[in-house]
This record gives sequence, C-alpha cells and structure tokens, in this order.
Amino acid sequence: MEIATVFNFTHDAVIFAVGMTAILASLGVILCSSPIYCALYLIGHMICLALLFLLYNAEFLAVVQIIVYAGAVMILFLFIIALLGGKKEVQENTFHRAMAFAFVFILLGELYLSATVGTTQPIRGEIPAELFGTAKAIGLELFSKHVVAFELASGLLLVAAVGVICLAKFSFAPLRRRVR
Repeated sequence: MEIATVFNFTHDAVIFAVGMTAILASLGVILCSSPIYCALYLIGHMICLALLFLLYNAEFLAVVQIIVYAGAVMILFLFIIALLGGKKEVQENTFHRAMAFAFVFILLGELYLSATVGTTQPIRGEIPAELFGTAKAIGLELFSKHVVAFELASGLLLVAAVGVICLAKFSFAPLRRRVR
C-alpha cells in the first residue's frame, strides 16, 4: 500500500512540475520582446502540454501535439519570423497595453469564476442512436457537459484572431520603380 502512495505522490509532483513549467513558458511567450524567443517559449509550452497529455494517458493527443503543433506549425512560425525579420520590440507603457492587461485579467477572473461554480449538469437520458455523430449530438454534448471548455476555446480563438490582425498591420512602403 505504501508503494502506491509514493507512486501517486510522485505522479502528482511530476504533473505539478510540468504544469508550472507550462505556465512559466506561456508567461515567457507573453512577456518576451524578441519574436524568436517567443516562438521558442511557445514550443516549450507545447512540449509541456504533450507531457501533460502523456501523464493523463492521452498518448494520441500527445503525439499530435508534438507532430502537428510543436513540429509543423511552429516551424512555419519560425520561417515567417525569419522572413519578416524578427526585430525586438520596444515595450512602452501605453493605453493599449493597459487595456490588453485588463482584458487578460478579466479573462482570468472569468476562468476563476467558472472553475468555482462547479461542473455543469448534463442532459438527462441518452442521446438516441440515430443522432449519434450528427451536429445535434455534438452540440448537445458540447453545450451540456463541456460548456466551460467550449467557451474558453472560443475566447482563445478570438484573442488569436485579434493578435493576427494586430501583427499583420505593418507600415507599407511602396517600391520605387527603376528608371533606366
């Protein structure tokens, strides 16, 4: 019985260490001013997520996380950063930066409130066999058992879309034609 207790403690300690490393890597992505280092921190964060998937016995998700996200997508990000020139940003205390921090703290507060509410109540009964795999069945599953995760994913996609728009806005200098 003592070996099982030691194993559970070790398992929990490893999960905590990997989770804290993932949090620190995500803070590195946000707070670092060099785009190359931000991308490397993001790769580290994705590797930590893959380790968490492994620790929770989700081997397929861990492999997909490494191959698709940490591999293909992040290599594409690094190529784009190298193509556009990864210049270090000067961080200024502006109104927009304060608004971004306020938005992040509001989202964290919402996450805290949704975590303290407890689990959502599932719909009573089973989904009929003829609905299995349909959009209605997926919607019932998402909006009954996984509503908090669904809302967090939609917020993350919104933040990513706004970030892409902000990053895509760069000064346009038209090319001069050569006169022979």
